[in-house]
Amino acid sequence: MNSSSTKPGRLAVGILGAGRVGAVLGNALRAEGHEVVAVSGASPETRERVEALLPGVPLLDLVEVARRADLVLVCVPDDAIADVVAWVAQQGGFRPGQLVVHTSGRHGTGVLRPALAAGAIPLAIHPAMTFTGTSLDLARLVGTPFAVTAAAPVQPIGQALVVELGGEPVLLPEDSRAGYHAALAHASNHLVTLLVQAQEILRAAGVTGTAPSGEEQDAAGGLLGPLARAALDGALGSGAAALTGPVSRGDAGTVAEHLAAIEALVGPDGAERALPTYRALADATAVLAEHERRIEPDRAAAIRRLLRESEDAGDAAGVGTGVQPASVAVLHTIADLRAARRRLAGTVAVVPTMGALHEGHLALVRAARGVADHVVVTVFVNPTQFGDPGDLAAYPRTLDADVASLAALGADAPDLVFAPSAHEMYPEGATRVTIDPGPVANALEGASRPGHFAGVLTVVSKLFHLVRPDVAVFGQKDAQQLALVQRMVRDLDLDLWVLEVPIVREPDGLALSSRNVRLTPDGRRRALALSRSVAVAQRLAAAGADLAQVLAAARAELDDVEVDYATVVDPETYLELCPDATGDPRAGTDAVGPGGRAAEPRYVVAALVDGVRLIDNGPVALGSGSVSSPGD
Repeated sequence: MNSSSTKPGRLAVGILGAGRVGAVLGNALRAEGHEVVAVSGASPETRERVEALLPGVPLLDLVEVARRADLVLVCVPDDAIADVVAWVAQQGGFRPGQLVVHTSGRHGTGVLRPALAAGAIPLAIHPAMTFTGTSLDLARLVGTPFAVTAAAPVQPIGQALVVELGGEPVLLPEDSRAGYHAALAHASNHLVTLLVQAQEILRAAGVTGTAPSGEEQDAAGGLLGPLARAALDGALGSGAAALTGPVSRGDAGTVAEHLAAIEALVGPDGAERALPTYRALADATAVLAEHERRIEPDRAAAIRRLLRESEDAGDAAGVGTGVQPASVAVLHTIADLRAARRRLAGTVAVVPTMGALHEGHLALVRAARGVADHVVVTVFVNPTQFGDPGDLAAYPRTLDADVASLAALGADAPDLVFAPSAHEMYPEGATRVTIDPGPVANALEGASRPGHFAGVLTVVSKLFHLVRPDVAVFGQKDAQQLALVQRMVRDLDLDLWVLEVPIVREPDGLALSSRNVRLTPDGRRRALALSRSVAVAQRLAAAGADLAQVLAAARAELDDVEVDYATVVDPETYLELCPDATGDPRAGTDAVGPGGRAAEPRYVVAALVDGVRLIDNGPVALGSGSVSSPGD
């Protein structure tokens, strides 16, 4: 032990990041006889906090703090923990037997692996309270639940540490941390947002009170306090039984008045903040009230329909959406894109397109907005993926209409549209270095369009490097392309994940495609053979038909079109599955679907209609014993 304390079991404590949490916990530990030997931090706020709560404790660099301590408290922001721990470990700051504890709700002990590798004992403890960074927090620690995550043999250490801090330990498994943190953040952080917006509406309505002196005062907080505390107590004590108010009564008229009042009172800027919050929470409350049988389904549906209509009206007017129509920034140069990308804080999703946008593309943009803070849509007709110059020349280019469609998405509209010229992307006419798509590209689409997938992967790789996304969004209609992009991301260790969006179809079932506009009315009718073929394959497979029966029935639907291929493939290798007396339809594949399940084989079809090449596909639930991959 490095501690100079004469009390048995006392530790030398070092704090990495003496922010609000670290300084308060350090003060609490010192009150229990532990010695806080050093803290890190250089901001004026940190220095003031240390002087107030930890007077006399030296401010040192991260590594020196760790070297002096028996117990290292890591109290830096969540996203910095991994980097800080790795740096200290690389510099020899940790040692065997040392306790290394972080206070993040988001992470378990996995983020402390570098300390574990050095022989330290990793622990995660998270106090379920907010901190002011002042002495007021010390009393609030008493009885506060602390989530404790640690390996079973050392869980008692974490529990004992929490008890010394005055808290109540709650053991939490490593794989439960994300859900735990989401629930706490949803309750505490979003409650603050809700109450701040409610106070803003009250003030806009002119609600004031009178102080004892007779002077007017802002009564918004005082008016909301008893109501909010009663609602909180009711929800924690009775759950959904505490529901009250117009939504839980199915009073759509009152909800409509609320929406109008909020928009009228707080103005466009305030409405952009408050209206989406009100709509989202009213919708969720309607769902809960219906589930709990507080209101009838028709009343819940009426409220939700009202909320959707309000949102659609706001989108059209540019109110309450956060994005005004026709305000999407369109960039044409790589330099402008890079400059704009540097200004995007948070997660970024990219939606690569070739323009001529339809509802299928817009579904990709909506999905992107749902998983990232910012969305970048690229519009680029990539010449290197066209084998036929005539096909390249005929491809529709409708940038103005595309931008208008994207802007009309309102709250789901992208932050940026990158629409470069061919010269901007290929200043020398072509790239000398390209992506080799491997053997998957030689089958099906690749066999019919030599070089197509090399062009696709090369331009997608360029776009990934330019946009630097966290998420890339692709549709399942181009299933083979999607499989190749996923393979490229895995094989090249690209730091992003690929989100798949289901095929969007027109009302008659035809898969949406930019090429559909080139069909004659008769061709449009005949093109429906592709979606019928997919539906037949899926229906028969689900009914237990074998592969030969599925293929025969699906191909029979295609007599009126010029078929390129119609087959069932392994979703990973894109090799055709063959009828066989033995074997599993997924044999030879390592493809994995949602939830870790083996991905199902996929029926894929391509055909020419009016000289327009169309594709479609869908998963088929073939039973075992009906097919095998070549070479099995």
